[in-house]
Amino acid sequence: MRRHLLHFLFAAAATAVACSDPPPPPPPAVRPPPPKAETATPDAGLSTEVRYIYNPVGKRDPFRTPLEDTPASRDQAAQKLCSDPLCQLDLDQLTLVAVVTGDADPVAMVEDSSHIGFIVRRGTRIGKQGGKVTQVSRDCVEITEFFQTPDGKSNPNKVSLCVKNDATRSATLDLLNNRNVE
Repeated sequence: MRRHLLHFLFAAAATAVACSDPPPPPPPAVRPPPPKAETATPDAGLSTEVRYIYNPVGKRDPFRTPLEDTPASRDQAAQKLCSDPLCQLDLDQLTLVAVVTGDADPVAMVEDSSHIGFIVRRGTRIGKQGGKVTQVSRDCVEITEFFQTPDGKSNPNKVSLCVKNDATRSATLDLLNNRNVE
């Protein structure tokens, strides 16, 4: 029984110690104000901050699809620029039939292999390669096509269509004097 009494007293003492209030926290220490630091004069020419500047030259645009840069899409883009019948023909399929000069805007007529004629002036789009008529002279029409090199540069290619001299061509008629001129 003593043993039970001893256990009971020990438990009561432990409970009394455990249930007491914790001691109050110590009062905060008063800190002295920090000494005033001398204001440093910033160097006008020296800066420790390094700024990064992005330079996109030579880098592809990450927001564009890579399929736009394929040669097939470039050909489709050239065809979209010009939907005229002249743009659907290759320059080898065209022959120069007539040229009218002496005006500020000279005119020429080209004919395709099925003998259909087309009137062209300076600036007219012609050919599958997206060529443009750049000059109309007395006997020839000069067409400038641009092609892309593998490194992405655009190079001009000048092609001339000239009137074919036909041996069976009839003599030219001078309308003022009503005579044939050779």
